[in-house]
Amino acid sequence: MKVRLLLGILLVFLFILAGCNKETDTAQHKKENLKEEKIKIVEEKSYTLVDSITHDHVLSYSAIIKNESDKTLNVNDTTIKYVNKTGKVIDPHIIPNDPDVHLAPYILKPGEKGYISAEGIINKEPDTYDVKVKINPIKPASNVKSLKVKEDVMKQEKENHILHITGTATNNTKQSIEYILVGAAVYGEHNEFIGTTFQSEEAQLTPGKSISFDSTSSQIPDKELAKVKTYKVVASTYQE
Repeated sequence: MKVRLLLGILLVFLFILAGCNKETDTAQHKKENLKEEKIKIVEEKSYTLVDSITHDHVLSYSAIIKNESDKTLNVNDTTIKYVNKTGKVIDPHIIPNDPDVHLAPYILKPGEKGYISAEGIINKEPDTYDVKVKINPIKPASNVKSLKVKEDVMKQEKENHILHITGTATNNTKQSIEYILVGAAVYGEHNEFIGTTFQSEEAQLTPGKSISFDSTSSQIPDKELAKVKTYKVVASTYQE
């Protein structure tokens, strides 16, 4: 009788221990997943302006994001919506429904930063609005390669209100590449974030070859463009 009682107590203890271990493992797994997939927005700006050429009302958004996980992540599944003060998406006739979102690079190594440029066209001048950004990091990601940037300069096309960051990107990898992405962030005199530029370009480059790039933005208001003093630019490609 005592043996049966002892066995029963032992089995109950083992079940409780197994349940605790399962809960601990699950909590730890969730914690690791959160850590692995953490993408942080470190800088952001949004503007309302009228396009100098088409005269459309434009909402623009720029941001710098950082991969704070220990995994290489693909952040190309990023969506942006402009909403009014009540939380509703501004203007049902926004073109396109989800504003264009450009990312460079869109595959981020641990600790690496990426640049977001986004814009949407609406039918009328907007009221006060907010920006809702949803980043869905995907892993595992393809292999990202940083390209060597040289001869880079910044200039403004003031008559068309366009900011250019030009230069050359060199394929410093050991494989041929088919395209490049160029992203840049621009800053004011006191290192305040002002906006981003973007370019994607097909580029059949063998190792050691270079191509010119022109990363642009026409979505920064003139008064903010006048403050631009410095910039950071990156070029990248992806290999399967």
